[in-house]
Amino acid sequence: MSANEIAIPFVYAGEVYAAAIVLPIVGIATIGLRLWLRSSGKARIGIDDWLALAALFPVIGMGLCLIYGTAKGAIGHASTPYPVPTNPPMLAELYETTPEQTIVFTMDWIIWVLMIPGNGLIKLSALFLYRRIFVVNKNSPFDIVTMVMIAICSLWTVGFFLAQIFGCGSNFGAPFGTLTDVASCNTNVRLDALMISDLITDILVWILPIPVVWGLNMSVSKKLSITGILSLAAMSLAAAIVRLIVQEQISNGGYAAHTDVNLTLTILLYWSMLESGLALIAACLPTLHYLVSRSFISPAVNSMRRLISSTRSTSTSNTLGERPYYEVSSTKLSDPTHGGDGPYELSRDMRKVSDVESGEGEWAHHGNKGL
Repeated sequence: MSANEIAIPFVYAGEVYAAAIVLPIVGIATIGLRLWLRSSGKARIGIDDWLALAALFPVIGMGLCLIYGTAKGAIGHASTPYPVPTNPPMLAELYETTPEQTIVFTMDWIIWVLMIPGNGLIKLSALFLYRRIFVVNKNSPFDIVTMVMIAICSLWTVGFFLAQIFGCGSNFGAPFGTLTDVASCNTNVRLDALMISDLITDILVWILPIPVVWGLNMSVSKKLSITGILSLAAMSLAAAIVRLIVQEQISNGGYAAHTDVNLTLTILLYWSMLESGLALIAACLPTLHYLVSRSFISPAVNSMRRLISSTRSTSTSNTLGERPYYEVSSTKLSDPTHGGDGPYELSRDMRKVSDVESGEGEWAHHGNKGL
């Protein structure tokens, strides 16, 4: 049966292949670029980077499961007729199964086993990145809040991972049987709790740094730019919302006799792939934005400033002839008009200007610590 009473359209093989191939490849490129920029810039690879790298493997695994299930004619394909329908047609899909449906159920179970630690690692990577950037003083409010969120996300990951593995107790074959077998494990109740809590923790993690950003002493345009980068995580949140809508309809009887079982489960698996893949990419964007601008843009700007400064100095010298000059050495000045041995301390404001132009000021130092 190909009827669909679910509010979200069915997803077919071509769309599944696209998500399963493109998102892991982009994830590999993103993580690779993140680590390469860290090492090439002589920046320390931190726990946030290692967590992001670890999250990449579950995302790749999810993609491989989708590719396998689709290639077998199960995921992204309409359900095939039941070989020996021993029940009335309306009840057949509750008590019967097909080889393709068994593949869908198997891939569905494996993908959940991969998605839970994958999403948990992505959340933790983002939280440790925030701590790297914004936590300067221990026991500050942001320090405490992020530590609480790390504890919550860690417990969420471990708890739901174990619930997925042992959800059917000792009956490990139930998740791969008929729909009646699957329902006997309270699967929908567990998935409802998983998806609702996943969405809530996602929202909390992604909005957590925004108030801190708007409290920084920087221009509004920069605040909007940083907020925009962090808000790209809304793509993964949208996927999580769509998946939750489908799951709630399934829990209310959506994938019983009036909808295609394989295609309905394909919707959940497809949007789960989108959520995890996009979340992994979004978690890397703040770091990539900073590292790319610092590695390629800032040196170019500084070189241009030095060139302009040199041109102006030459022009002034040619126009006004020889005049007393000041040679900057560390934080002292040497004045030739006083014999060249009279040190003059740079003023606090002059040191700040020098620091800003050389990229070594307070904010630049904080950025080096943070990112």
